[in-house]
Amino acid sequence: MASTTTTTTTLLRCLLVATLLLSSLSVPSTAQVKGCPVTSIYTFGDGDSSTSDGSTMSDHLAAAFHLPPPKPYSSESYGTESTHGAAFATAGATVMSTAFFVERDIQFPRHPLMQSLATQIENFFATKEDLQRAILFLDQLGANDYKLAFLQGKSIDEVSRYVPKVVEGIKNTMRKLINAGATHLFVTGVSPMGCLPGYLTLLRNKDRMQYDSNNCLRGLDAFARLHNDHLRQALTNLRLEFPQVQIVYGDYYKAFMALLRNRALLGFRKETLTKACCGLGDPYNFHPKETCTNQGVNVCSNPAEYVHWDGFHLTQEASKHVVEAFVAGRGFVYPEFKFPEVMHCTMK
Repeated sequence: MASTTTTTTTLLRCLLVATLLLSSLSVPSTAQVKGCPVTSIYTFGDGDSSTSDGSTMSDHLAAAFHLPPPKPYSSESYGTESTHGAAFATAGATVMSTAFFVERDIQFPRHPLMQSLATQIENFFATKEDLQRAILFLDQLGANDYKLAFLQGKSIDEVSRYVPKVVEGIKNTMRKLINAGATHLFVTGVSPMGCLPGYLTLLRNKDRMQYDSNNCLRGLDAFARLHNDHLRQALTNLRLEFPQVQIVYGDYYKAFMALLRNRALLGFRKETLTKACCGLGDPYNFHPKETCTNQGVNVCSNPAEYVHWDGFHLTQEASKHVVEAFVAGRGFVYPEFKFPEVMHCTMK
């Protein structure tokens, strides 16, 4: 009992520290804080901003470093408009190429603005001086690859065999960025996929033993942990290969589970934890053909009390709390961000 109390107290302390940190960072988006270690953020991966205010995880991370949200990459304006980085991430982006999916009989839908991770990297360039004080944020790489497979009927056993190739693709991507001059990379694992309303709806199981105490699908959560374990090992290998580069792992899975455990403290209602704020259909308020942009789709009146915006994305409030956990550092990122002491932000 004492151990449980200590663990809970430590977690609450971490979340409180994170909240205080972000509240102290609430400066105008255009303000520059003297001495901040980070002057730009570049994002890669899935850029779908389907949250209640259109914000992304990288927007909240930028706010933590006193930076404006990264602007979407444009070949016409990149390098001329902003010195604060850019968002290369695009909706639906995958790590693997079209050929990978074709070989496995997986249909590969194309979005008119979608770019593969490989194309995002090809478009990327920055001066070495800029990269010395830039964070390259790679958020939940691989999640879209797996989603395509699962939503087309592939089993967990089969998709598990994709993991080494997907993680190797992530590793090769990071190697290219490092060779281009990157010195600070922040890479997150995937979230507990079995807790997302989209998967809960499409992969519903009549066997209650397939669900855990959070009403999440055990098998999909175990799959997410498998991917994250492979990713952590890949990052360890890259740190040995590039000891001069800081490679930080963000434990999205652990941060998400901390959010669920502390739902009351954070203002999330228990009955909404597996429901989408925006959608149609019981019991998870999700329908694959009724997206938030469709006319007649319901939007909850209290999104701050929901964890999920739609079937596969968090609400603005939940995203902020995940970033707060990353900023707090303790137990949610490894290793913690390290910058020269003289470069630390001054809150004046």
